[in-house]
Amino acid sequence: MVMRPLLRQDPRFGLPRRFGQRLVRFGWHAASLAWLGLAATQLGLPVALSVAGVALVSGAVMLVFLRGHFAWPLFLVVGLAGLREGGVLGDDLLRGGGLAAAVVLALIGGLHFIWAASRPPANVIPTGKDGAPLFVPPPWMTVSVGVALLAFAGLVTAVSLGVGPQAMRWLALAGGAVLALRAIGDGRVAGFTKSVRDTAFARADDLLYTPLVTALALGVIGACLRAPG
Repeated sequence: MVMRPLLRQDPRFGLPRRFGQRLVRFGWHAASLAWLGLAATQLGLPVALSVAGVALVSGAVMLVFLRGHFAWPLFLVVGLAGLREGGVLGDDLLRGGGLAAAVVLALIGGLHFIWAASRPPANVIPTGKDGAPLFVPPPWMTVSVGVALLAFAGLVTAVSLGVGPQAMRWLALAGGAVLALRAIGDGRVAGFTKSVRDTAFARADDLLYTPLVTALALGVIGACLRAPG
């Protein structure tokens, strides 16, 4: 009732055939991974680490083969939570993740200054179904985004190092939430929920932008949630 229409691209489902096939196959093999995780707990592995292993492997497989599907970041969050509960993901690693996110944010901010002085690549601006840009940002707007990203990078650095008042942590956490919302998308042209998927921007978004924003959100939020100090 479900698998056969997905595999033959039943128009009622609206899924590309290749995407549907990969999704069904992943669901089938994910059950095997879950059973392996259950077996590992029976052999003495802590439940948190067993769950983390199953979730991280599942998320990695989805990231490689179904990058545009929103399930892989959910698996990743569950896996990281399991590592945290199991004592593997300590505060030092969370601090390192926050600092890495700050470096990437600063680099992206610098790119915006370059784009303001020249012209950004065509696939960095969202487009409609016809491939036409939805907007053309003026240089001052691109510079403003660059400044905001650099300021946010500085904020994340301070929070990761435990510098500054508690209010800075809340500001960084709010910024991480904004990044997470960007990853989820607007239901139209960006993020996991986008409906336009056959343009140059949409392909770049699936391949790079949304996964990168997801990783940045996790790095920032993880740095904010670590123990103070």
